[in-house]
Amino acid sequence: MKQNRTLLSFFFIIGIETFSLCLIPVSPTPINSADIAWVLSSSSAGSPLPLETIPRQKSSHSDDTLAALTIYLEARGESFAGKLAVAAVIRNRMTHKYHSDGTVKGTVLRAKQFEPWIRRNPEEVEFDLTNRIMLDSLLAWRLVQDGRKVVDGAVLFYNPQLVKTPRWAQFNRKVAKIGGHEFFDKHTI
Repeated sequence: MKQNRTLLSFFFIIGIETFSLCLIPVSPTPINSADIAWVLSSSSAGSPLPLETIPRQKSSHSDDTLAALTIYLEARGESFAGKLAVAAVIRNRMTHKYHSDGTVKGTVLRAKQFEPWIRRNPEEVEFDLTNRIMLDSLLAWRLVQDGRKVVDGAVLFYNPQLVKTPRWAQFNRKVAKIGGHEFFDKHTI
């Protein structure tokens, strides 16, 4: 039975690779309150320390897996469009080196930037090929690699239903609202 599931997962992944241009939105799944992603409400305007001196966690996950896990943990209760938006934020941060060294690990594992990794080690989370939502997160990550505009250059997001409004949200321009998340670019109002 396990071998059949492994083969099924393999063919499912091959199908994703083959038909990655076919976007079929998935319905949101219930949010588990123990794993609700909240965005740190302290200022995100930057740290006075140079990027090289800011501690970050280590991970043996591949870049694609680490990005997909971050998207999954941040937006697993959102539609596919919401996952795509979070993926675009990670990509935008990398492109603009906004709280990032330009790499996946240097972006999502940078201290106090993405909530899932603030109190959790990436090694504690396994990518499950049988989990449709994780696979959707990986697909979202791969789709934004072509530079498509999803959230108009947003580099910040939060869910106002889960956390109080962060200070940066009062000064940065909101560019989109997708599902429960609001997205902001790096330009002040």
